Amino acid sequence: MDTEDYAAVALSRASGIGPVLYRQLINHFGSAAATLRAAPRDLARLSGVTTELAGRLKAASVQKEAEAIIEYAERNDIDILRVGHAGYPTELAGFERAPAVLYHRGNTDLGCRRTLAVVGTRKISREAMLQIERLLDPLVAYEPLIVSGLAYGIDTAAHRRALTLGLPTLAVLGSGFRHVYPYANRKLANDMCRQGGGLLTEYPPWIKPEREHFPARNRIVAMLGRMTLVVESDLTGGSMITANMAHGYQRKVGACPGRGGDRHTAGCNALIKEGKAFLIDSPEDVIRLLDWEPAARRQQQLQLFHSLPPEERQVVDLLQGRGEGVKVDLINARLNWPPAKLAGCLLGLEMQGHISALPGQRYRLSATVPSPPAQP
Repeated sequence: MDTEDYAAVALSRASGIGPVLYRQLINHFGSAAATLRAAPRDLARLSGVTTELAGRLKAASVQKEAEAIIEYAERNDIDILRVGHAGYPTELAGFERAPAVLYHRGNTDLGCRRTLAVVGTRKISREAMLQIERLLDPLVAYEPLIVSGLAYGIDTAAHRRALTLGLPTLAVLGSGFRHVYPYANRKLANDMCRQGGGLLTEYPPWIKPEREHFPARNRIVAMLGRMTLVVESDLTGGSMITANMAHGYQRKVGACPGRGGDRHTAGCNALIKEGKAFLIDSPEDVIRLLDWEPAARRQQQLQLFHSLPPEERQVVDLLQGRGEGVKVDLINARLNWPPAKLAGCLLGLEMQGHISALPGQRYRLSATVPSPPAQP
């Protein structure tokens, strides 16, 4: 049994310790294991930790539950993902309210930065089914990870279409792995795990689906998706909650417009009208807004980057996956180079065609692959 996994799970299951306080404890004591070993009086010195809460960390029930979770995970090939450690989803790492501990089953590349969350109504129309095919099929060349919630309707259609296209797809659950919901989608869930995708949840295996779990599930979907795409939705429902959360997290939101007066697409129209969502009526809209490149071109570019000198590689690594660009001040803060050295490196990369200058003293990787140097 991994000591740090055990301690992280125990901390995450102690009543009163949410994601923010969990991170504060780890930062203060250095690790989950060190936090769990700390004396109650030392724990209580930290802001937000009462003597009662410190005592709960030592409770036998918390330790017993953590042991049971670890044992179940080991028997069932479940990955325990701790914030701040390898394997934790890249797209969640920047959110302080993202779950401190997650459970993952499958083969998903959780470091993928080309993520598209697809959500919508449970009562899907024939038009929405066709819309999903029309929007997802051309994205195959970009190899995105399709994220949704395994619910009936749009979620199921998006997961199924991704599998048909050979794209990885990840379902975020509002329950533990012993209670995959809805039951009718268990085969779909297993197929996803076998075909390059998987299941992700913040709940221990025996936790059943409860009403309050689904808004919590939706926040993970909203955090994971570089864009949350609402295909079809009424003015209320889980998909609108997810879209509004994504907007609040400063993620991109897209919505497929519908006819005025049609309640099935009233939510999509409202998101566009309120300026919370981009109007999406073609796959090119998604590609443009997310600044994606086809996988073959991206691979060619990465090969060129690998041949760069180490200092230029450091700059390129900072710009990876940041289509909106990175400010010079932030690059300087990360690298802590003399101004002249940084300016020279940026100029050199720009002249080679590897990076592009943007307004506001920002730089991003070029959208096109520079031509290789001519052979002598």
